[in-house]
Amino acid sequence: MQKIIIFKTFKNIIMNKTKITLLLGFFMMISGLAFGQYLPKDKIMRKLKARQIKMDEGNGDGVFRAQSRKTKKWGMYQWMGGSDVKELVPMQYDSLRNFPFNGHFTAVYNNGKVGIYLCEWSYGDKARQTVECKYEDYRRINARTDKYSAPTTYLAMKKDGKWGYVNWLTGEEMTEFIFDSTKDMPFPFFEQQYYE
Repeated sequence: MQKIIIFKTFKNIIMNKTKITLLLGFFMMISGLAFGQYLPKDKIMRKLKARQIKMDEGNGDGVFRAQSRKTKKWGMYQWMGGSDVKELVPMQYDSLRNFPFNGHFTAVYNNGKVGIYLCEWSYGDKARQTVECKYEDYRRINARTDKYSAPTTYLAMKKDGKWGYVNWLTGEEMTEFIFDSTKDMPFPFFEQQYYE
């Protein structure tokens, strides 16, 4: 009798977890659609004096890029509901990429060159451009010091046709730019800090 009661209780817990998981998934799907479908684009475009808006389709968090009518420069914002908008990256760039999931930085471009801008969600008021737009290309490199450690995100940048490491938090060039490709680069033997 006890085994049957325990089995039924365990079965009910699993069934409830399944229902909760399905409901959460459904809610996340609807909220993701809601940001894209119900964002008051016209009102926000007027408020930002934007020429166009491009939603970050990979997330349902209300993040979008907006292009200035006057300067044609791009910035990144997050819709907070109604007509409330939070600036993540100012409208100062020819183009920019969306922040990756749990990423600490994104790429910003001016005059065909790439720089790095820190993420508002990770750095709050200290979010800013840390790497000048003077490089030709960039790559995120995730490396582990051993098989048990979490990977550290390093930044490889290309300058004058060669690759080297740049500290994405400070903008300091950490190696010489002497490598033909990122595959030729050695393990990054410097400590990439995440916070100053």
